[in-house]
This record gives sequence, C-alpha cells and structure tokens, in this order.
Amino acid sequence: MDLRQLRYFVALATQQHYGKAAEVLHVTQPALSRQILLLEEELGVKLFERHARGAAPTDEARLLLERALFLLRYAEQAKADLLAMQREPRGPVAIGMSPGLAQQLTVLLTRAVLQQLPEVRLRFIEGFAPSLQSMLAQGEVDIALLIEPFERSNLQAVPLLKEQICLIGPPGDRRLRAARVDVRDLAGVPLVMTGLVKSGVRLELEAAAASARIALDHVVEVETAEVARRLVLEGVGLTAHFAAAIKDDVEAGRLRAVPIEGLYLHRVLARAADRPVSRATEGVMGVLRTVVERHVRDGHWPNAQLA
Repeated sequence: MDLRQLRYFVALATQQHYGKAAEVLHVTQPALSRQILLLEEELGVKLFERHARGAAPTDEARLLLERALFLLRYAEQAKADLLAMQREPRGPVAIGMSPGLAQQLTVLLTRAVLQQLPEVRLRFIEGFAPSLQSMLAQGEVDIALLIEPFERSNLQAVPLLKEQICLIGPPGDRRLRAARVDVRDLAGVPLVMTGLVKSGVRLELEAAAASARIALDHVVEVETAEVARRLVLEGVGLTAHFAAAIKDDVEAGRLRAVPIEGLYLHRVLARAADRPVSRATEGVMGVLRTVVERHVRDGHWPNAQLA
C-alpha cells in the first residue's frame, strides 16, 4: 500500500464512479481499476461494489477512507515541513472553533496570519466542543479552541481565556437593570437556551441552576448565538451567552449584557498530543494567542480576562 494507491482510493470513494474518479486523477480507468484491485488484494477485503451507476464503498472502504484522508493529509504536511526547514512556515493549518467564537476571531486571525505567515493557508471549521475534540483526535483539525471541562486524553491544552457568561436581553428589561445578576434571579425568566446540552454555556448554566435549586424556563432551544440573538431581538425571551458575541448590538443600544455571578467559560487552545506539530501550526498558535491577548487588552472582548 502506497500513497498513490491511497489517492486513487480516496478519489473513487469520493466520486463513487470509476470514470469520474479517473478524470479527477488524470489516469485511465484500467489504471485506476488495477490499483484498486491491488489494494483490495493486499488488504484482503472488498472495497467497492460495482453497480449500474458507479461504485458503492463497502463498510471496510468507509473505515479506510477516514484513515487514508488522515495519512494523505499528514504526508502533505510532512512535505511542507521539510520545505519549511529552508524557508518560513508554510502549508495548511485547520482550526476548529465554535460558531460564536468564529464570529469573533476569523477576520482578526486571518489578517494577522496573512501579514505574519504569508505562506500558511488557514482553514476554519466550525463546531461544538464534542465534535471539535473528535476532529482533533482524527486529525481533521490541527488545533481547536475548546471549553473546559473536556476529556484530556491524547490532548495538550494551554489556558487561553476566562470569559463571564452574561444574561442578555433588551436594554429596557427590568431584569437587566443591575450591574450583575445571581443565578437565582433566572427563576421564571423565559430563556432562549443556546448551545448543546451538557456542553459550554448550557452545561455551566444548568449546573448552576441545579445547585441553586431553581428551574429554568426553556422557551426555545437553539445551537448558535446568532440565532439566539435574533430571537431575543424579536422579544421571544432572554438568553445566556458571552457578551462578545453581541458586542455590536450592545454598543448600538439594541441589547444589554449583564454578568451572571460566578458563571464563566474557561477556553483553552488544544492540539493532539500523539502527533508532531508542524512549524505552520506552531506559528498559527503563536499568532492566535497574540491576537486574543491584544483583543482583550484593548477592551474589544467584553467580560473576558486572559488566563
């Protein structure tokens, strides 16, 4: 099994048609078929079922596809790293982060990397903590911004940011008049619940409510801060999230964010511990930390402090 066979296999598994895969690879169909047959013989499994419309991957092929994408990606990175020994950091770097955080950081980080690491190609992947951790383990992302607590096996994590969770709603709402609110003040408040159950903001908020022995009124549940923001603006209810996600609305007087006493998100920068880190990834991690530190110190990240 060699890299060429894996590239042929990935093309066919993706296209699911010998003719289309051969066109993508710029080879003849017999050459493609021969390499797939050799791969099947070596592995001792059938990878594709031919049918009138093309070739359907078997269960074994789907498992191999996950591994093959990982191997090809790191073969590309190894090549880039060897070239980078003679030049500045270069190559692809995939970064995983939540949708709300991506809204805050993608433009800032892209500008900084373009200026400081012009040979690095960024790829942003949005997701929530459980899927981001899985992506790290499978090599789909090089680094990810995660929220504690999380399973740390095979991960190296560096504390990055401590961010207070706020109660968010219209500026005229009587429940938002104080400088801070207590978790017990949320009893009976109609809430737009944001994020995944047992993760991030939801985990912290529901754990605090259980400790305070109050019931939260879930009017509606959504995944992203942007959807919650729109529902709050339409008067559906209030929400709990980090203030930076609605910074523009706060400055324009459309929304108000009041810190909830004792509720914080602890963000870390994580990478897989069982794989070597590329120079490009190291460079991006450094730039990311600098961008976050500057953003917080300049006052552009409300209710946050550096870890």
